[in-house]
Amino acid sequence: MRALVYIILLVSNVFYSQNMHFAYLEKNIDTLYYTKSDYINYNIPSVNDFNIKGSTFNINKDKRILLIKKHSVEHDSSDASLIFQLFSKNIEALSIKDPATQKVIFNINPKNGYKEIETILPGLDRKLLSEIKEIDFEIVKKDPDRESVCEIKNLIIGNIKIQKKNFLPNSLSGKMLGTGYDSYGLYKSYPTFDKEEDNKGTLYFRLQNNKSEYKSIDSLINIIEKNYPFDFARPVSRVAKIKADTLSGMCNYISGVDSYIRQKYNDPHFSIKMNGCKTKNKSTGVLLYRLKEGYKVSAILDDSLKNKIYLGESIVRIDGTEIQKLSSERANELLLKEPNGVSKLELKNSKGEVRTVEYTHKDSYKIPSNFVQKTEFSTINDEIVYLKIKHIDKDALYIFLENLPEIKSKKKLVIDLRNNGGGDFLIGAQILSLFIPDEFKYYQLRDKFSGKNEDVIVNKNLSDNIISNKLELRVLVNKNTSCVSELLAYNLKKYFKNTKVIGIEHTAGALATLYEVLLENNNNVKFRTNAFARSIIMLDGKSIEGKGISPDIHVNIRKIEDLQPYNDKVLITAISK
Repeated sequence: MRALVYIILLVSNVFYSQNMHFAYLEKNIDTLYYTKSDYINYNIPSVNDFNIKGSTFNINKDKRILLIKKHSVEHDSSDASLIFQLFSKNIEALSIKDPATQKVIFNINPKNGYKEIETILPGLDRKLLSEIKEIDFEIVKKDPDRESVCEIKNLIIGNIKIQKKNFLPNSLSGKMLGTGYDSYGLYKSYPTFDKEEDNKGTLYFRLQNNKSEYKSIDSLINIIEKNYPFDFARPVSRVAKIKADTLSGMCNYISGVDSYIRQKYNDPHFSIKMNGCKTKNKSTGVLLYRLKEGYKVSAILDDSLKNKIYLGESIVRIDGTEIQKLSSERANELLLKEPNGVSKLELKNSKGEVRTVEYTHKDSYKIPSNFVQKTEFSTINDEIVYLKIKHIDKDALYIFLENLPEIKSKKKLVIDLRNNGGGDFLIGAQILSLFIPDEFKYYQLRDKFSGKNEDVIVNKNLSDNIISNKLELRVLVNKNTSCVSELLAYNLKKYFKNTKVIGIEHTAGALATLYEVLLENNNNVKFRTNAFARSIIMLDGKSIEGKGISPDIHVNIRKIEDLQPYNDKVLITAISK
């Protein structure tokens, strides 16, 4: 049996050494065929690296499409891929065929709305692929008597190749190596010092001639801490308890390092995790929320406790620990226990009467539907529509585009960005372009080496998909509104004249480029960090990191029933003001 080893890890003075290597995965599409037409609708930058920007086809009219050959098809063993964007309504089935052989190349049963398709064409004969000149589309309506829409955009056939490329981040070298950032034509200008390679979301790290995962982790933490872009660190010592060369030892070590990171930086963009660790499931049947006078019971998920604990009661102590001076994160951590664990709560009711309730934790608890966060669009009344956005991604953009006609017909739109942790910067710009048709300054980047600021300018929206500034816009935020969702709130407030930001608190103040860094010799170990960005994101020359964006209308929560899962006073305020 191996002895326990106790290691105190100290940040070294090494900024970067030659035995440290970084790489990223580059996805290329070797385009064999693409399509072209004179019909162009709203340009949606794809998450893929399209070599050719195709245009749009209305499949209700264009049943056959000419394929333009980019270059000869090699007779290799790789399967070609079909990639396109689809917008459909009232379509039961869509099939793509080779006209010469009537062979079905692809078929789908699409849901209404926008969808991005990327699929391998397994076993497609290379001779057929080399000779194909056109493709036929066949559609079946769900309801033959209703109008249907079926539009195809950016269709290409090609070979997808993924390769690992070595690249030392410019944030470490201080150089400006690499290619200019590709925004798919969305940005009019982008800082010259920030390269495409600086924006690769996933990096791989290895130490040359090293097989120790512990040493790799130590070196990577040293680099990240030396390059941490903000001055928020607390004086916290890092002591990790490990058991060498065992999975449990590594899991224990990483858990200790992650705890250190959270305590020192308290940054949602900085953490370390390891897949494969057997984590003991901790849960709680009681949730709390901090009001002005202290912590209150905000939810009771365990039905057996509903006659013992009551919504809105004060929580004074958890397992004997007084919680009034603790952070919300720490207080909620005390509530979490493994199955069969026991919690003891000291409660105080409205009359000032104090009592203690003890209960045993269950394996898990069902989350009520009114607590679940999801992207959805709904109509509040004849004049107001509501859009909840969980994440800034293509689904969020697509739900905007799908519901534009109804949004344009209303007097007020409520956009709910509460608990939205951000997402894709390009998608954020696309959403903003619906409200800001002219070119606009999205944000600035400050080069951490030269101190120079350069603007990110979004191109003018030339489409018809523009929302009139006569619309009243209400944007809902909270302390978990972060990153790109903060960019949306800030720019809508700045450029769209009828915008009011509403909330009970300022936003997270966590606006940075996020990287995932994996150990090359163990991809299960994953860092999340903002330390490899060459630049700091600025809004009109100022950083909001740790400060956030303050609401125009501050909503005072006086009782638990005012919160979002219940009466939702913030939403009521948005509807009425």
